[in-house]
Amino acid sequence: MGHGGMSYQLKTVRLIMILVNVIFFLIGAILLGEGIDLLVSGRFQNFTEFMSNVQSSNNTQKNVLSDEILYIIMIIPGFILLSIGFFGCSGALTQMQCILFSYSFTIGINLIFQMIIIIILIIFPSKLKENFIFIIRVLIRDQYKGPLEKNLQLTSYLWDLIMYQLKCCGIESKNDFDITNNWDRTNPWWTNSMAIENKNFKYPLTCCPINNISNKNWHLSQKVISCALQGNDIYEIGCYKKLIDIFYSSQVTIFIVISFIIIIEMTALIFVLVIYNRNQMDRIHHIMEELPPPYPTRTRMNNANLYFQI
Repeated sequence: MGHGGMSYQLKTVRLIMILVNVIFFLIGAILLGEGIDLLVSGRFQNFTEFMSNVQSSNNTQKNVLSDEILYIIMIIPGFILLSIGFFGCSGALTQMQCILFSYSFTIGINLIFQMIIIIILIIFPSKLKENFIFIIRVLIRDQYKGPLEKNLQLTSYLWDLIMYQLKCCGIESKNDFDITNNWDRTNPWWTNSMAIENKNFKYPLTCCPINNISNKNWHLSQKVISCALQGNDIYEIGCYKKLIDIFYSSQVTIFIVISFIIIIEMTALIFVLVIYNRNQMDRIHHIMEELPPPYPTRTRMNNANLYFQI
């Protein structure tokens, strides 16, 4: 393998690394484009319209802001993958040591993080489930404010969005809303002619089949209000079980996607380390070639004899 030019093997490694990072770049571009499309067009427009119409008009801006934050959160992974693909291709083409080292470090940390998550999911599934449910219950108890809250927060908004989209209620059941410290349960449609037990909601409106309402008519029916007051036709399934059902129904696809991502990352890491190591070897060889020629054989022997005499 010569040192003056690029070997066939190294060219092949560089080509594979470029192809791998092109895949990263394309995946990131797709995610980023999808996130921007969500931000512009509003994929969750039905829920946003519902939230905006059942609340007072001075709260609409807060809903839109929360919606934008949700889309920005979806954009971040796309931007990260796009950046990784760009710097990976740049490192393979330019062979700059700083870019190659930064790229390999980023991929390595990401792989370690993913492996830790997978190991935890495999070894401690019951403990993970218990802690996850406990954390969500604490969030519901301390931060959930309901879909009609004027000072809407992102945590409360996201939880309403999850229940609305997945058609579930609470993390395990509707009983998770029995104790909430910050939810104003007042029914804004209550009048003095109604029964006193209908003055406060027992469950969130998003636990009820409100997404059956026509997009052109957002007037809440008495059936939906009765659901939030008394639990009639409420979603009985918890969101955790709903998520698990979705996972098991798509586990083959999820496994293929995760395996593909890990294989691509490991391939990229191996090839960038090969290129980095080859560059280091070329640099050492170049330095050795610039050194002055060694002493003649007789001079080396005389120096060795002098050394042993000392």
